[in-house]
Amino acid sequence: MGLAGIPKPPRFARRVLPVVWPVGAAAVTGLATPVIVAGAFHAFVDKRARLFRVSCLGVGLVWVDVRMLLDCWRLRLKDRDGTGPTWEDDHEQVFLAGLNRAMILGKRWVGFEVRLDDRMHFGNEGAPLVAFARHAGPGDSIALAWLLGHTAGRMPKIVLAEALRWDPMVDTLLTQMRSYFVPSRTGAGDDRVEGVRELARGLKHDDVLLLFPEGQNFSPDRRRRLISRLREAGQELRARRAVSLWNTLPPKTKGVVAVLDERPDADVMIVGHAGFGHLSTPREIWDAIPFTDRPFLVRTHTYAAGDVPDDAPAIAEWLDERWTEIDDWVTAYEGSGTA
Repeated sequence: MGLAGIPKPPRFARRVLPVVWPVGAAAVTGLATPVIVAGAFHAFVDKRARLFRVSCLGVGLVWVDVRMLLDCWRLRLKDRDGTGPTWEDDHEQVFLAGLNRAMILGKRWVGFEVRLDDRMHFGNEGAPLVAFARHAGPGDSIALAWLLGHTAGRMPKIVLAEALRWDPMVDTLLTQMRSYFVPSRTGAGDDRVEGVRELARGLKHDDVLLLFPEGQNFSPDRRRRLISRLREAGQELRARRAVSLWNTLPPKTKGVVAVLDERPDADVMIVGHAGFGHLSTPREIWDAIPFTDRPFLVRTHTYAAGDVPDDAPAIAEWLDERWTEIDDWVTAYEGSGTA
């Protein structure tokens, strides 16, 4: 079913979860302590110390999450009405600091490290930026949001699944940052694109809207299922398009067209990454830990607003070409023996 099929928590749960989550985090830490101890002893057998690494990382990320939630409470006590001039900026700083802590933990415990294939170009300083990114492998959304926030110096505005509201920190913090939570498929009648339009409409010159046009994390199984569904539906042209891509899913254009239609003044960054895309099952991820010889390699290309098509059919064709380039680059990188 995936995240898209999970409905958001009911209003009562959204009120209760922020209160009980710090207590729950303490309980998780207590339960994880014997696992960490067992992992330390198991490291004599498993020289890669995977159980120890993963359990320490998990507990660390739980407390990064809790700290971000507590920072949101602190800001609420400071400005009870949420109308102060620095309200949104303060929450953005909490977000960036939390991303930085998470990335530090990822590098320390499992060797997760972001590297650039080439220099990044961030568009014109006076113009907003939209980033259309490949979606594949563990941690890619966090890594890309961190990269754009800390390297590009632009505040990520994120489109994410409504199911993630079950994390009270995500619900509290990203709501204050005007992120868009895409309604689940169970929510009949919701206009899923209008929220993307609204988010694009509100972009400031130092923002970047991060969107994953594939709509879901790539995996070989998802690729095969998508091809089968397209063929069963008689969409042979799209099925052939999906067959031609080995490392990505064909991008969906509805949200992309909505963003570009709403903000024709925005520069466009196409974001590809390699190294983790084929780690799509828990077993594959486990076997690859630690990632010390497997960097999360990012390649970007930025197009000026005037160089991007402005009508839907041309945008779809242009985006397909960009995704073919990403797919070819990933194939060349992972087939070179470098990965």
